[in-house]
Amino acid sequence: MIYFNLCSFYIPAALLLTVQLVCALPTHSRFNRRATFDSENVFARRGEEGLGWSSLVRRAPVASPCSLLDLDDVQQLPGWSRVEEYARKTWGTGNWEIDINPPGYKDKSATMCVVESIPVVATSKPRCNSSRVDISPDKNNKDRINVVQGYTNSGFWNISNVTSAAHSVFFSGNFKMPNITLESDDKMLPIDGTGEFINAPYNSFLTVATNTTKNVAELTQVQDKNCIGTVNEEVCIVPAQGRIQLIATGYIWFKYDKKRAPLANPNGGKHSRYAVKIEDVLKNATDRSAWIDFKGYMNATMRSDYFDECRWKFKL
Repeated sequence: MIYFNLCSFYIPAALLLTVQLVCALPTHSRFNRRATFDSENVFARRGEEGLGWSSLVRRAPVASPCSLLDLDDVQQLPGWSRVEEYARKTWGTGNWEIDINPPGYKDKSATMCVVESIPVVATSKPRCNSSRVDISPDKNNKDRINVVQGYTNSGFWNISNVTSAAHSVFFSGNFKMPNITLESDDKMLPIDGTGEFINAPYNSFLTVATNTTKNVAELTQVQDKNCIGTVNEEVCIVPAQGRIQLIATGYIWFKYDKKRAPLANPNGGKHSRYAVKIEDVLKNATDRSAWIDFKGYMNATMRSDYFDECRWKFKL
């Protein structure tokens, strides 16, 4: 397997032509989504619950776990027809306009967010190479060695299927990565990683997961010998894939051309604008979700079994 070093990560040559790393992502102008609001006033919400505007954060030219919904987004949801049917049964038929995130109703926003954890599944067994790696003593103190042991996982992914909802939005997410540390013969322990991606065709992205410990080992120098540390390093290439779920929550406003009372209370107050909370109508998250598929490889490294040794400085 041939590797290329790009942005301090080693990438299989087979992926080099398709991988677009986060460090080389295009400028924010590429991330502008179609919308009816000013992109400078876009907000994002972390998590699915708590829709108060105070929990929203202003979107800069960086990835976010959430994006404000717009009309195109909600109309792409699998259960959208049921939301319209709910409005007809609750407030009657007639001409209406759909309004989402209108000014003056900041406590009734609508967002689409990445699920809290995105599972990544290995599609075949890891292909691994193992060797012992030398660790030199600290440059300022020859009697000490900084020893890093544990697991790192760098994933290189191509987006294979996108959703028309939240198209071209720059998202961030938490990924549940399989670990090459085997709990049993056929089960891999998971590890949490992070990644940023654009919901658009022909895009690639990087994920990084790390579970390491750093310790300082003491060395006792021996005359005429070179004392170093050494660890066992196992490097694996793991084909894998996953699905990113985006879930819509919040309020959709129905603006009627004439004021009306609810059908269940015809003598009640009349209004021209009524709000529907998406998750109250579409209780199953799948009915208000969109999906992004990705596939690629993980470059995983496990370092363990540290010990130090002293070698003769001269050769026989």
